[in-house]
Amino acid sequence: MKHTRRKGGLALVLALLLSSPMAFAGGAVTGGATLPEQIVQEGTEVQQLAKQAEEVSTQIEQYANMIQRYQNMVQNTLTMPISMFNQIWNPLVGSINKLEGIYNQAQALGYAGQNIGAELAQEYLGAGASIKNLSQNYANWNNSTNTVMQDTLESFGLSAQDFATEDQSMQTIQQEAATAQGRAQVAGAAVAAANVTTKAIQQLATITENGERAQIAYEKQQKAQANATGKLVADGLFAPGTNTPNLLP
Repeated sequence: MKHTRRKGGLALVLALLLSSPMAFAGGAVTGGATLPEQIVQEGTEVQQLAKQAEEVSTQIEQYANMIQRYQNMVQNTLTMPISMFNQIWNPLVGSINKLEGIYNQAQALGYAGQNIGAELAQEYLGAGASIKNLSQNYANWNNSTNTVMQDTLESFGLSAQDFATEDQSMQTIQQEAATAQGRAQVAGAAVAAANVTTKAIQQLATITENGERAQIAYEKQQKAQANATGKLVADGLFAPGTNTPNLLP
């Protein structure tokens, strides 16, 4: 299902996090680049995304801690003062919006990696398992990341069924935000989702780095073999004092 960015606040964010971002299957790497350029660009984008994920995770955790401290002071209070809403809740929702974008970019890079890995396996015939399995490693990452994210959010009582549509999402968040427990629940889920995203991008970086190293190693091996073959040809056919063989019939 393809999702478009609309004003849905936290509800739409969580709905996107719970969904499989197949709309990004085309990949994020710029077209027209050679395979070596593609995988280097992939690694650069993953590293940049990892830094962003860490920064947003820190922000979300700070806001969640502030909400928890506030909840401890106003146990059994159902009404959230506007000052609390403006100073903590709104920035938390804004940070989760950023997390949504980072998560979707990571998924897009995962799908781009699958494409790169498949192209490498076709172009570098005879390469080892590191290249042959690269596309599948990216695919496994995409699948496992989606599963872990779903399980994490559902562990906070945010069922995937509650986010089947945008209207259901808005209703769910409004219900959660009506109580101190619900607000804390959403904040806790945001922290957990941020942690999942950060760790997943670190794993994605490792897959990309391994693919880049495997590609470099393969190209060095091929160059070494070509040089060795060239030397044998030169020594055997054109060595000093050796008659040049007649290759014509």
